[in-house]
Amino acid sequence: MIQGAEAEIEILEDKVVKERPRKKYRHPELDQRIRKQRTQTEYNSMKKALRHDVSVPKIEQVSDYVLEIEKIDGKSLAENFKAEKMGEVGKHLGRLHSAEIVHGDMTTKNIMHSDKIYLIDFGLSGQSTRTEDRAVDLHLLKQVLKSSHSDKFEEAWENFMEGYRPEFREDVIQRLAEVEQRGRYK
Repeated sequence: MIQGAEAEIEILEDKVVKERPRKKYRHPELDQRIRKQRTQTEYNSMKKALRHDVSVPKIEQVSDYVLEIEKIDGKSLAENFKAEKMGEVGKHLGRLHSAEIVHGDMTTKNIMHSDKIYLIDFGLSGQSTRTEDRAVDLHLLKQVLKSSHSDKFEEAWENFMEGYRPEFREDVIQRLAEVEQRGRYK
């Protein structure tokens, strides 16, 4: 069992079970509403991503607070970083953004690779048409690449942009430059 901030994750032989347990510090009605809403948002984001040819695990079952998801046999890019895989990451994140979904936690821990790349953990995802939200997804990924994979940063970012550009508009890339100039991101 893996304990995250919002969910408990159990990795079984053939699937991953993600459950949002009750938070005792919240009012019970509010807690139920938040847990249901976050589970439904994650489910909706993944379902829509699949329809837009974004490589995400298949959803096997959903209930109020539990998602059962296809288990991906492989490693996260954080565990086994390969700069050459970042072009495929760019392609899938571009498709995700084109589908008006932002990931919300785009780090190499949330990118799995086996025979192909999979984007995982849509717990902070959401619907958005805002260029700013998409640029923040890119910014987070860029910061993770710089800090955790600095020896391969240039190659990785170049590969990522090669995959991302054909899938999405240039305005997100322009906004990324603005986001990077803000004091809170320096």
